[in-house]
Amino acid sequence: MLRDWNFWCTVMTSVAAVIAICVSVHQIRLSNKQQLFDRRLKAYMMANSIISLCKENYVFLSEKRKAEPQFANDVVFIWLTNNTYMEGQAEAIEHPLEQPFHKDFLQKREELRNMAMEFELIFKGNVTSLYSNFLRDYESVLAVMYQYQIIIRKMEEENGKRPNTSEVLSKMFSEEEYRDRLYDALGKLKASYDAVSQEKNDKQLRKQLALI
Repeated sequence: MLRDWNFWCTVMTSVAAVIAICVSVHQIRLSNKQQLFDRRLKAYMMANSIISLCKENYVFLSEKRKAEPQFANDVVFIWLTNNTYMEGQAEAIEHPLEQPFHKDFLQKREELRNMAMEFELIFKGNVTSLYSNFLRDYESVLAVMYQYQIIIRKMEEENGKRPNTSEVLSKMFSEEEYRDRLYDALGKLKASYDAVSQEKNDKQLRKQLALI
């Protein structure tokens, strides 16, 4: 049997096949790790950019409720979207319900919701829900501010036709109801930001990046 070249050829072919399979599996694992790292890094950087926005504009998240229409709502919206990822949305708040700005805004909101969901899939541990909830609350704030701006725009248009007091215009368009939603959403985002901005949570995510 030792002189049976067919036998040894079969053995060598089998060994080579096993080695090839092992190399292939190893390469697949490396590729999967690289893909996971890329996804985690992208999500982490994007979340951090929005966290930075909230830090820079924390005063707006912490404002006490006021019993009057918030005509500076659009300005606050612009500050809360003032980075390279979100800056295009400034036109949406300046032209509510107008195309193509409205469509672009809806797409950006969907991206934020998808990123919040992806966080739960690619990261592990309790810290994951903190970040995903933060992204959802941020998206919710933008949606509520947008809706509120539509009411403000209607009030301004009505005042242009038939000048009246803010109190009368507010009641005409149920502005106070939308204002309450605005303050509720900002308060919720503030709480989410306070949670994710803790250094220990950032370290947990960085650790998961380093372990890949």
